Amino acid sequence: MANGYWLVTTTVTNPAFAEYVEAFKPWVESLGGFVFAKDMEGQTVEGIGGKLAVIIQFPSKKAAFDAYKSSEYQELSKLRWANSKDTNITIMEGSVTL
Repeated sequence: MANGYWLVTTTVTNPAFAEYVEAFKPWVESLGGFVFAKDMEGQTVEGIGGKLAVIIQFPSKKAAFDAYKSSEYQELSKLRWANSKDTNITIMEGSVTL
């Protein structure tokens, strides 16, 4: 089974975003996920995206969707919304077959 991923870009607007990050890490790890890659100075070359770019890996695409839809994440995301803007989250499967 292929892994699932969140591809996230956002612009951090407040240092309190760190509270979101501190709460996010143990939450995502409790679901079998982890932060695969992070760049605080990502450069969107097409479209609208923020400077913070993150890839979060989950055991499957379904697990990635379930995590996003969970009441725990919806509550946690309030911290993100309050301290960032221009957030884009794409959920995808990690398969390379076309």
